[in-house]
This record gives sequence, C-alpha cells and structure tokens, in this order.
Amino acid sequence: MRLKSFISVSALVITGTMLTYCQTDSEGFKTNDSGLKYKFHVSSDTAKAAKESDIITISMKYYIHDSLLFNSEKIHQPIQFPIVKPTFKGDFYEGLAMLHRGDSASFKCNADSIFLKMFKARALPKFVKLNDVVRFDVKLLNVASPEEFEAQKKAELALLSGKGEQILKDYIAKENITVQPTASGLYYIETVKGKGEIAKAGQKVSVHYTGTFTDGTKFDSSLDRNKPLEFVVGQGQVIKGWDEGIMLMNKGAKAKLVIPAGLAYGERGAGSIPPYTPLVFEVELVDILK
Repeated sequence: MRLKSFISVSALVITGTMLTYCQTDSEGFKTNDSGLKYKFHVSSDTAKAAKESDIITISMKYYIHDSLLFNSEKIHQPIQFPIVKPTFKGDFYEGLAMLHRGDSASFKCNADSIFLKMFKARALPKFVKLNDVVRFDVKLLNVASPEEFEAQKKAELALLSGKGEQILKDYIAKENITVQPTASGLYYIETVKGKGEIAKAGQKVSVHYTGTFTDGTKFDSSLDRNKPLEFVVGQGQVIKGWDEGIMLMNKGAKAKLVIPAGLAYGERGAGSIPPYTPLVFEVELVDILK
C-alpha cells in the first residue's frame, strides 16, 4: 500500500529489542518499560518472527477513542514495508517487533508521538488533543526476507496479469463488443457523435466520466461532484487509455472506453483498483479549452 493519505509506510520502523512485561490495566493492556501498551489476541512463539531488513505484511485499523481513522481493508491492499531501526522508545513499531506471523494484537500510543513523530505531521490535527491515545489493531500476515518477498511478488503479479487478461476477454464477449481494439489494445466505442475538431495533444480538455470495474461496480465519477475533470491531453496527466481515447473525440462526443490494465494502472494498481485490473469508462468530452 502506498497512499499519502495514510503514511509513507516504507519509512515504518521497528525494533527487535526484547520488551519487559509490566503492569496490566483494566482493559487487559500491559505496559512495557518504554511505555508501550499492548494486548495480544492471537499469539504464537513458534511461527516465523521478523528481523531487521525483512518485509512484513500487516492488516491494520487505528482509532482515537472509538472513532475509526483508518482501516486497511477499505483500500483492498495489505500494508507492506521493511523492518528498520526505531526512531524513539515506546513507538508503535516496537509492538510490531513482538509479533510472529499469524499473531494479532492491539497497541496504545500517545497521539502526539504518533502524529508528530511517526506520521511526521507539522502539527496535531484539530480533532486530536494532546493527551489523546491512538489504538492500533494489527495482524501480522506475512514475514519474508527481501529475496523471498521479491519472488512472491513476481509470482503474484504473473497470476494477476493472466487473470486480468481473462477478465477483459470475458467482458468483451459478455457485452458483445464487436469493435476492433486499437493497436495498443484500447476498445473505443462511440455512443454520441460530437462536432468540430478532434482533441489534440497539448490541448486542455474538460471531461465528464464514470469509471467502473468490468462487473459494473462504480469506483469514481465526476458526475457525483457535478464538476468535469480538466487536464492537458497527451501529456501523461491521466492514464494512457484516457490520453488515447480522448484524442479520438471531439467536443460533445460521448464514448465508452474499455481499457486493458496495461493502459490503466498496470502492475501497481491505484487505491481501490487492484493491480492488472481492466477498467471501463463512460466519458463525455464537454469542451476543448485550448
């Protein structure tokens, strides 16, 4: 997962230092010598533990009081990052170093330390008070050496690539799409003719769109915001399938773009869009702004 709205997870830090178990509070949280509060829900001493330079994969939620601030399940991607040395005592990453593969636990940390030191915020958010506590609920899904992680990633991407190609073929057949794809693989299906000149590279355009997966699930739409998207076409400001498709349209035209993964977000994916996912866009070229 690589979202700026969360944190730069590649900078997450963990210590392998042994923790001394101390007092237990009324909620069952113990406190170690550095002040970290922790509570195990599932614990194993025999599964693989992480060490420095290993890549760990976790699922996570975190809260202030009872308000959920982040849930990795909502972004449909696990959080992955390498283990590096800690920056301060008692941080969240100390707790992660206590986990073995398959373990789940909760950790409590001071909100000011989390936002100012871990998240690198310049100031506390308005909804966070100085003495607030952040609770993390974490499950350690996997531990791998850099070499193991790279091999796993390649295998997963190869599987996803083949799956994405089959999903696209099935969609074309199901929707009875008979137009031939362009040389790049884009399916351009005009639904309303426009007028005037075709949009050219370097021109600023205004586009309304609705994006869906091939099963019809909508993931984004400018219509929901009642504001078309403006961008310079042919400059890589949007995905390749958009650049190519919009340069087949003139003002007022509407079209369906069936975009293979290689012309969309490819092996990386984006937000809720998994890697190697073909996409469908209903687009309208509202205006060519020159």
